[in-house]
Amino acid sequence: MANETAGTGALAPKPNPVLQRILTVVPLLPILIALLWWSVTSVAILVLIASFICLSEIFGSMAERKLRPYLPFWYIFAGALVGTAWRDSSTIATFAPVIAIGTIVSLCIAVLRAEDEQPLYSWAFSLAAMLYVPFLLSHLILLRTVETPLNPAALITGVSSGFAWIVFTLATTWLGDTCAYFTGRSFGKTPLAPRLSPKKTWEGSIGGFFGAIITAITVSALFGLPMSLPVTIALGALAGVLGHGGMLDRIDSILFMVPVMFYIVTALY
Repeated sequence: MANETAGTGALAPKPNPVLQRILTVVPLLPILIALLWWSVTSVAILVLIASFICLSEIFGSMAERKLRPYLPFWYIFAGALVGTAWRDSSTIATFAPVIAIGTIVSLCIAVLRAEDEQPLYSWAFSLAAMLYVPFLLSHLILLRTVETPLNPAALITGVSSGFAWIVFTLATTWLGDTCAYFTGRSFGKTPLAPRLSPKKTWEGSIGGFFGAIITAITVSALFGLPMSLPVTIALGALAGVLGHGGMLDRIDSILFMVPVMFYIVTALY
């Protein structure tokens, strides 16, 4: 009987990771949308929480490799980066002193602490994590403050332009990534980069590319964003390229796209 039970368990289908991800994210979508819509402060809180979650994952991976950075300082550093973006979102130059001071102080701490057997490795990986997660993700706060005219005849009105740009960025990135996954799973045969990511295919990339473009055109029309069709297609295509896969699951795709969108929007509009 025990053998039959074990055999039945062995034959049980593995849970679909995408379905699990959807079931986890969907209940949180109203909260996510509300925080992004409500104010710059609520976006900053969201960025801070997301940064801490991602950093805990990175630091956990470092611990498995016997790297022991001084975590209290790095979380304070991350909070300082997010707080800087929230306090003064008028220019990217406000990050410079925080990064400079954080880099110097963290190096001194790494050298002086005796608990870490590989202090310079720990310091380098931790500093890279600061730049990769809270620094890049803080651009979501900056993007929320962007003010551009929206078409009053659009289907969705009464929202800030910053919120509209955030929706555009997140939707094109995530939906493009989703299209890439399902297209690759259904039709993928040609490996894209076997050494770096053996599961990704050219077919999936093409599906994500066009999925992001269609999403970009749709969202731009819904919110009345001030973009011509060629610019909309170009930004959608960019999201299709930058949003395909990553290290920290879904969030790392926006780590690339959000800063790019912020600088493009502020430069063009």
